[in-house]
Amino acid sequence: MSASTDSNGRDSRPISWGVTATVFFVGSVLLWADRTNFSVAAAAWAKEYGWTPSTIGMMLSAFSLGYLILQPVGGWIADKFGPRRTLAASMAGWSVWVLLTPVAPTVLWLTAIWRVLLGAFEGPYIPASVAAVARAIPSIAKRGRFSAFVQSGAQLGPAAGVFFAGVILSTTGSPTYIFVIFGLLGLVGAAAWWSYARNFTDPLPTAAHAETVEAKQRAAQAPIQNRLLLTTPALWPFYIGYFALPYCQYLFLTWLPQYLSHYRHIPLVQASALSALPFIVAFLAANFAGWAMDWLAAAGWTNGGFHRKLFVGLGSVVYAACTLIAATTDSNTVAVTMIIIANAGLSFYVVPFWTTCTDIAPNQTGTLGGLMNFFGIIGATLSPYGTGVIAQATGAFVAPLVLAVCIMLTAAATMILFFRYRPLSEMVSETPREAKLAA
Repeated sequence: MSASTDSNGRDSRPISWGVTATVFFVGSVLLWADRTNFSVAAAAWAKEYGWTPSTIGMMLSAFSLGYLILQPVGGWIADKFGPRRTLAASMAGWSVWVLLTPVAPTVLWLTAIWRVLLGAFEGPYIPASVAAVARAIPSIAKRGRFSAFVQSGAQLGPAAGVFFAGVILSTTGSPTYIFVIFGLLGLVGAAAWWSYARNFTDPLPTAAHAETVEAKQRAAQAPIQNRLLLTTPALWPFYIGYFALPYCQYLFLTWLPQYLSHYRHIPLVQASALSALPFIVAFLAANFAGWAMDWLAAAGWTNGGFHRKLFVGLGSVVYAACTLIAATTDSNTVAVTMIIIANAGLSFYVVPFWTTCTDIAPNQTGTLGGLMNFFGIIGATLSPYGTGVIAQATGAFVAPLVLAVCIMLTAAATMILFFRYRPLSEMVSETPREAKLAA
């Protein structure tokens, strides 16, 4: 492909997909690290300022409030302005609020505002990453691995966040430096990315891949009205299924250091290191799921979305079984081991949802993903605060974990049994009576 330039003298070729996927992955690691490093600081502030579990839960849920509000808009932003611009603006924005987080930890309303704004600016990032996959990868036998890879920062990021936050805290003795270091890293990263990406257009398939039958069919799918993404009953089981993932994931993301240090009586620095282990295993599991879904697709096991739904079911069962064991065992070793495996189950569960967005809505992936994540973040908003309230009332973590298991199994069954895997245009054109008969 020959190079060309625009009126400003810049290269008008699509940006390298390899570079884009790598940067989205690295940015996803940082995004999730910036969400979870607060839990380490909160555990230290709980001892210094007497924060109760319900106070910590409120601060953790404040992030989800901002994230929740921006999800539908954030997905639209990703589709409207493209992955390159969205990545740069989102990363720079959230990093500013990370820097401001430790300004006044004794002023709870101010700390909560920083958390809300952090969530708001992180909102468009993940929809932008899957929108990039949908644009660049037309083959159903390859989208799983790339969706998993750019999303797997969601697993490795928490590990980095809690581990390095624990290292920074033990080295400096102050939670303030956690946010200074992470915030500056994000600002530098956003500037470096845009200095490179501004010279190209958004990622597209290479010439050969763009001419396949599948690529042409995907390109020909016209977007639907955004309001129909909310009002179409055929999509509701999909949203219900995803609700459980952030609810269960954020329970671990936000409460694991506190759970291990306060309820399992493991020293805080050691608890921070142990908290990283489940997410490292989850990172490997997410990428395995992506490649395995591609293998199933290449083998033709796609009827009814089998290649996606199989991992939804497998992930929910693994999570439920291991979480129940962790909740009821007296052994710290068994509890930590089961939490590690449970996080692998969550990775199996999440990858099919985001990849399905690239399958059924190739030209509206960001908007559909943002709306799906909106319903998921409702669960993420309820989970940290509700978990803190229940744990404080019962004096243990058994009840919150059992509740998470019930939510997971109910949501997974709803998605598998009632969501029909097909192009978005077919769901919208289907009448309510036809949907009922099909189910």
